[in-house]
Amino acid sequence: MPVDIFSSQPPIFVLPTHLSLEALDEVEGQLLECGGNLTYDIAEARLVLGKVSRAKRAALELRSRGIWTEEYAPPPVSAPRTHTSTSQPTKRRRTTLSTEIKNVPTEVIDLSTESESEEDGVRSCHDPSKHLVKENPPDDLITILKLEWLEESIKAGQCLPMSPFAVYKGRRIPAPTTTKAEIIQLDQKPNQIIQRAKQDASQPSPIFPSQVNKRRSKEPVDSSQRPIPILHRQTTSENDESNPLPPQPDWVRDQVLLACMRSTPLHPPNEEFISQLIKIRRIRELTLDQIGVRAYSTSIASLASYPYLIRRPSEILALPGCDVKIANLFTQYHEDGGCRHTDDDGNVAAANALDSDPVFRILNSFYDIWGVGAKTARDFYYHRGWHHLDDIVEHGWSTLSRVQQIGLKYYEEFQQGISRTEARYIAAIIQDHANRVRPECGGVEYIIVGGYRRGKEMAGDVDIILTHRDESVTRNIVVDIVASLEKEMYITHTLSLHLTSSMREQQTLPYHSDETGRGFDSLDKALVVWQDPNFVSSPTGDTNSHKKKNPNIHRRVDIIVSPWRTVGCAVLGWTGDTTFQRDLRRHAKKAHSWKFDSSGVRDQNSGQFLDLESGGETWEERERLVMERLGVGWRPPEERCTR
Repeated sequence: MPVDIFSSQPPIFVLPTHLSLEALDEVEGQLLECGGNLTYDIAEARLVLGKVSRAKRAALELRSRGIWTEEYAPPPVSAPRTHTSTSQPTKRRRTTLSTEIKNVPTEVIDLSTESESEEDGVRSCHDPSKHLVKENPPDDLITILKLEWLEESIKAGQCLPMSPFAVYKGRRIPAPTTTKAEIIQLDQKPNQIIQRAKQDASQPSPIFPSQVNKRRSKEPVDSSQRPIPILHRQTTSENDESNPLPPQPDWVRDQVLLACMRSTPLHPPNEEFISQLIKIRRIRELTLDQIGVRAYSTSIASLASYPYLIRRPSEILALPGCDVKIANLFTQYHEDGGCRHTDDDGNVAAANALDSDPVFRILNSFYDIWGVGAKTARDFYYHRGWHHLDDIVEHGWSTLSRVQQIGLKYYEEFQQGISRTEARYIAAIIQDHANRVRPECGGVEYIIVGGYRRGKEMAGDVDIILTHRDESVTRNIVVDIVASLEKEMYITHTLSLHLTSSMREQQTLPYHSDETGRGFDSLDKALVVWQDPNFVSSPTGDTNSHKKKNPNIHRRVDIIVSPWRTVGCAVLGWTGDTTFQRDLRRHAKKAHSWKFDSSGVRDQNSGQFLDLESGGETWEERERLVMERLGVGWRPPEERCTR
């Protein structure tokens, strides 16, 4: 593949809209491999690639990432002067241009949501060959191109003209100063806001046809998407200059966006408000809004890192990854009882929909079935007409996959948390069986990761990493462990069994791999259903009797195997919360051009394995070395709780 196709192009940003994390990583990797100047900061970009087809949507995507633009049209060609009036050719040129862009209106759209940045470079969506002069484009232009431009250019082996792929070309303009100012006024000028609210309330609200249609739709309405009326009552303490805001942490002052670069405790001061945002994020998941999910995850992680109890919307606006929408939601929460030290918890109307709206309630119950994702949950409800778990059993049991059948069969049991004591008990049994199947070696170590290691009292499942100093021991050992545990009836069902690491001789995943759809993990692992076979079956105390059904609860257990050479990466990759892990991979790529996953680290330019763990005598030391050499710095597991 050519390596310099895009080397002459300005900085390029890739929009994450409608792209999974894996797809986004693949696109960015192709761009870098072909010499593109990839940027992760949309403010630097002049070209933006993405799955966008309309100019208005392109402008909106830029706006949502803090880039305000207006439609750009190059100046017309100066026509030679003749004996007739020069106004005629000028008028004809303007008519031609206005006809071409009549469907691309120039307007400023205020989208007060946060998501990841993206933008575009230097190409007009009009054909300038006949009407426009050739000129050097201004430096403040940004162009949105369809993602097909990248794909077709790579196929052709050269950088193709941008015009056929251009969606929008805009000139950057200053952002309006009223967006955040109106929110800050909640702390400074409450009387004006109350007066304006009273005036608005006295006016009848017009009903448009689109609103009527929305109410008739079967799809539930996410109220967090609608403008939220603000009526903030300012307390005396908030207006007291002797009670100033607490000093900003360094990461707030420096606007550190990546969650892996700051500490996040298990129980932050704003945990109750965060729980409301988590509900809204779940609604976004159920409506297949991946961009909204990532935006809320970023905001939640930032709030979870903030070490003070928030009392004003202006505090939220100062946090990286939090915008006006989050401040508005906080105002609702604050006015409904949050932060007032009362018996009533704060509430957010948009979050209530998860429990109060019958459609979201049904979708959420389907989504909680192990093996069922948001798309499948929606298919159950909208296409198959199922409204209850019993409907699935009665009308669709035979259409479910084996994993979904197991998830439905043990639905209630999987919802019950696993205590730390039980997690240690399960891990000790697995370690014992690992040493049984490799008796000549012994010394298999285990590490309980996931929520247990972050300090949770109750976890949804148990994640256990096994390792050994001799790599010949860890190769294919997961198969023998599962067989041994099944023989003694600890494992009732094996949901999936992966030998991806052993099949590549336990080497780190190649930078460009065919192993797609596996997220950040590519180790040998077994996802199983666990049940303790020991129980009392009669008053006489007989155990392990087959005359009575085993009453012990079924548990979800993940057994992961890592070679010792990269055990630090495995422990790090399986410990942090989702947003922490996402940002850890983004940091590795952005800061070093490295690819990090639980099997190790590779350089994106050379594809070579990078040993970041050399010198570590224990798995704890090796994990610490990985974090320090990545430039993240050591943080104990209890400070990686981004939710």
